[in-house]
Amino acid sequence: MSDPRFFKNSGPFTLEDINKFLGTELSNNGVSNDYLVADIATLSNAKEGNITFFQDLKYKDDLLITKASVCILKKEHSEYAPKNLYLIYSENPYMDFTKISQKFYPFEVLPKSTTGVNSQDSFDESIKLGKDVIIEKGAVIGKNVIIGDKTTISSNSVIGIGVKIGSDCYIGSNVNITHSIIGDNNIIHQGTSIGQDGFGFSMSPEKHEKIPQVGRVIIENNIEIGSNCSIDRGSLQDTIIKNGTKIDNLVHIAHNCVIGENCIIAGMVGLAGSTTLEDFVVMGAKSGAVGHITIGKGSQIAAKAGVSKTLPPGKIWAGFPIREIDTWRKEVSMLRRASKDKKNDKK
Repeated sequence: MSDPRFFKNSGPFTLEDINKFLGTELSNNGVSNDYLVADIATLSNAKEGNITFFQDLKYKDDLLITKASVCILKKEHSEYAPKNLYLIYSENPYMDFTKISQKFYPFEVLPKSTTGVNSQDSFDESIKLGKDVIIEKGAVIGKNVIIGDKTTISSNSVIGIGVKIGSDCYIGSNVNITHSIIGDNNIIHQGTSIGQDGFGFSMSPEKHEKIPQVGRVIIENNIEIGSNCSIDRGSLQDTIIKNGTKIDNLVHIAHNCVIGENCIIAGMVGLAGSTTLEDFVVMGAKSGAVGHITIGKGSQIAAKAGVSKTLPPGKIWAGFPIREIDTWRKEVSMLRRASKDKKNDKK
């Protein structure tokens, strides 16, 4: 449930407003288009005046007893809904609920301090700040930094020499950014480090020589990076994260990696150097990849899987060593049966 101390609700909205916004079909159950919807909620936490959604059949029982007034769901699932629930039919209920959530809470956002410095007077003359930039107390801004309009740099963050950050970005507290070019409308959460040198050494029996890391980190637009992530700059080429990608907490992206557009990288993923993810790749939690491989467009990597080879596009993978998920499931099932048979033989 949202707390008005932290989130501003832009509602209420009428059913007609919502339906026009989504371009969906409203069930004909006698409800007035002027009915006011006050807030969003989950099936189990909803109360009268709330809008919710239903997409997964394992939550049928929650749908049956929900106290919500309006539910977005697929038309073929309407038989599971209680009679007193107003229904909005959708091909993708979760996506439409997401859009409605954004309509109710367009301003949530990340806290923007009004007590920070937003004037160039306090900084080196080489620093260029756009309009309405907020630099909170304790932040350090290096020489020749460029920061675009309406960007916030939170307290105790360090923006290194020559870094460029675009407009409408939010940089959380205790973030360190060096050797990086960052585009517009990006969110980088607390404690993340970007642009430090990668783990590159020339090894020998005598000693290990450090390889200079002279690349950059390029972060394009509309990207979200969770807290306590580590993104190394490239060695002889750039580490690149392309438009629309979303990265969870505690992720490590090594030098020279290229992350395609609209990828999803869950928590505790590790990508070794020079790994390429093509567009729309999904990496499950605690999965990882060895270096110098490509994971094809639209691939999905299950949690804890280990990618040790280049993968073709559009398939789902699991296990270590990696294999297609159907093969992995059969192997796991066979092992379980074999284990049971062995126990029965001992009896």
